[in-house]
Amino acid sequence: MAEPRVEVVPLRPAVRSDAAATLDVLFRLTPPEPAATTARPPLNLSLVIDRSGSMAEANKLGYAREAAAFVVGDLGPPDRVSLTIFDDKVETLYPNAPADKPRLLGLIANVHPGGSTALHGGWAEGANQVASHLVPKGLNRVLLLSDGLANVGESRPDAIATDVHKRVADGVTTTTLGLGRDYNEDLLEAMARSGDGNYYFVESPAQLPAIFRAELMGLAGTVGTDATLAVEPAPGVTGLDVLNDLDRTPDGRLKLPNLVGGLPVLVVVRLTVPAARGEAAVVRFRAEWAAPDGSRRSATVGLTLPAVPAAVWDALAANVEVQGRAVLLLVARLKKRSAEALDRHNLDEAKRLLAEARQLLHGAPKSAEVDVEVAAVAALEARLEAGDFLGTAKAGKFESWARHRSRPYQPPA
Repeated sequence: MAEPRVEVVPLRPAVRSDAAATLDVLFRLTPPEPAATTARPPLNLSLVIDRSGSMAEANKLGYAREAAAFVVGDLGPPDRVSLTIFDDKVETLYPNAPADKPRLLGLIANVHPGGSTALHGGWAEGANQVASHLVPKGLNRVLLLSDGLANVGESRPDAIATDVHKRVADGVTTTTLGLGRDYNEDLLEAMARSGDGNYYFVESPAQLPAIFRAELMGLAGTVGTDATLAVEPAPGVTGLDVLNDLDRTPDGRLKLPNLVGGLPVLVVVRLTVPAARGEAAVVRFRAEWAAPDGSRRSATVGLTLPAVPAAVWDALAANVEVQGRAVLLLVARLKKRSAEALDRHNLDEAKRLLAEARQLLHGAPKSAEVDVEVAAVAALEARLEAGDFLGTAKAGKFESWARHRSRPYQPPA
């Protein structure tokens, strides 16, 4: 199988010879598209569905059943699956096994709403089910869907995220789907970040089947897991700012999302490069990931640029891709900060930050992604004006999370 392609692109193709300069640098890792004849890795999934009483509202549980049925229908002979439901109690309806599709579909159809929300207990049982039959060289994941708060059993977000992270060491990853406006988005995002999985804000239950389809396609196209990136500025280069705001490993490496065929991972760093003569080493990137066969792979790429005087530097055209990507990531920061301001009930600050994001986009190079972001910020501002503070905060945090991890999304229509 072909290796991922790594590239590094500076905002300007030079550094200054007469003064320090700030330089944005784009690192791009592009996994190869899987060949049409390449079999996808086997899946070992646990469907964990919140059946608390609030899931009866707006037919949330009906759509969750539909989405779960879609997952079951897409499983093949090498795959394994379990089905766990929870309210204030946790029940595994189908222990981990190859998919008996008629039986599973019947069980899913008979899931009905109940009481409170033992979210941690439901997730933990799903993780146990996955771990009971780990698939070597496969993808072992919990898919957790909830519309509420963890209010039975363990409810501390830090403690739950820590438990999720421990399971990653066992080979079990976690994707979370928050449905509606009452769930704890900070908890579900933290679980996905700690669990090396994905996080989704499900605005309408009608989105669920499409989201589950996208999740399965991502799993099927995964060519690398446990991916990290070391950013090593050259001697004298300072002011490292990773615009993606990614989590770090204990040794300081950036945690990248799983590598999915054809979906680039894009990281922008902002550096202060001192005055130099001749040519100057700027930065080196070292990416590592686990391949589907279990081996550890790596790729290294560095950046060295000529030093030029101020007059030449000022005349150099900025790379529009790097410029646009930096703006998109800065806008993502502002959206998250705006959402956090809403959590503090500071409406004026939330509005100010979104206005700042809108102004940044106004000066960005035109592109399809910038157009999407313009629409997303406008939608957030419209929500604020309409008084939809919960929806604004959840959408802003989700969009920020997706942008920082190079994951596509569409704002609400």
